[in-house]
Amino acid sequence: MSPADRAMNRYTLTRTADVGIGALDALLRRRTPVRYAPGEVLVRQGEISEFAYFVAEGSVAVYAESDYERVQLAALDAPRLIGELGVLAGYPRTATIEATTPLMVYRLTGEELTEVGRQAPEFLFSVISQLGRQLDGMNRALSLYGNALSALERREFDSRILDELAHPSPQLVTFANTFKRFAEQIVDKRRQSDELASAAIIQRSFLPRPELLRPVEGRVELSASMRPARDVGGDFYDYFMLGRHKLAIAIGDVCGKGIPASLFMSVAITTLRSAAAEEKTIEATLARINTSLCRDNDASMFATLFFAVLDTRTGELEYGNCGHNAPYVLSAGGRQSLPTTGIPVGLIDGRSAQVGRLRLSPGDLLVTFTDGVTEAMDPRQEQFGNQRFEALLDAAAGARPADLLPSILGAVDDFAAGEEQADDITCLALRLMQAPRD
Repeated sequence: MSPADRAMNRYTLTRTADVGIGALDALLRRRTPVRYAPGEVLVRQGEISEFAYFVAEGSVAVYAESDYERVQLAALDAPRLIGELGVLAGYPRTATIEATTPLMVYRLTGEELTEVGRQAPEFLFSVISQLGRQLDGMNRALSLYGNALSALERREFDSRILDELAHPSPQLVTFANTFKRFAEQIVDKRRQSDELASAAIIQRSFLPRPELLRPVEGRVELSASMRPARDVGGDFYDYFMLGRHKLAIAIGDVCGKGIPASLFMSVAITTLRSAAAEEKTIEATLARINTSLCRDNDASMFATLFFAVLDTRTGELEYGNCGHNAPYVLSAGGRQSLPTTGIPVGLIDGRSAQVGRLRLSPGDLLVTFTDGVTEAMDPRQEQFGNQRFEALLDAAAGARPADLLPSILGAVDDFAAGEEQADDITCLALRLMQAPRD
């Protein structure tokens, strides 16, 4: 008995009598079988369907392939007719078929299968029935994907929605995998976006409100701005009253970006306000902040910090500069910088900053900023730099803080020319308005 005889005998047992067994048997007896080694591909997804294959001996695996992965759809054993739908319908292969054992197959053209159908119309009917079942499966699948899409739009998507589709048709497997992957990415991005939005709201809640300056209205003008490089950042500023005539200001920059920096910033601001209210000196305030931020700091985060207290009656300014960019004082006598007096807070426990002192005169302008200003990059990756910033300040001598900050930010934006910035940009400026009075 020939291989074709043996295969057809077994094939007959797996089929009903109404599928043109006799006509197919006669066709196979006139053909020479083709052999495939394990791993060889019979058909490849996307190729034009040229042959159908009657697998007389061996086993094959059916795969759906995408840019992301390869999914096995089925494992088929001989005897088996495969690929007949693609040949008869004339559409590209919807899956890849690969030998998993040594194979012996008979290749059949579309014309030959059509001839089988002429001799046995039941054969074509079985093919059409198979196609109908596939279309029904596709309709069910599309309905499920429609439900999944609706859930995604409602922010209720769960990949388990698609688990009902246990065995998707080859035509939809690639789509299914891509849909699930993209949907899960969208859900993850939304979750991250929601977390960032919540963090941004929390961060903004720590920024001071303008009404806090009412006790010194008419004596001090103050303006501040913070632009995170991301939704949340590590820059911060603060101002609050310490008694009736003393205005405290602070600006800082936490190492790092994103939510961790924002959380550390929140702790720094909270600690700063508490320490400033309870301690009698700037030295003690900064020492307490440093100790608090060093405690349980497993992430080894730290922050630069400029903290100052202005007596609005006398113009006396006391400050500590813990590793922060040197602020500038613009006066009738010119421009001067306030040097660093200590290391960043949260870095080394037990270290405290020294205190600097100067006297502001009416009209003097104190300008503080973070390194996001001077380190802003243009498309050529050139920094804005201290020289440009100082020239900008010199030209703005005597300006009001509310006018100076938009001028600074506008100059940085013009220089950056749309280049995305890696660091937060923060400025705070104050101006002593009039002669001290009781």
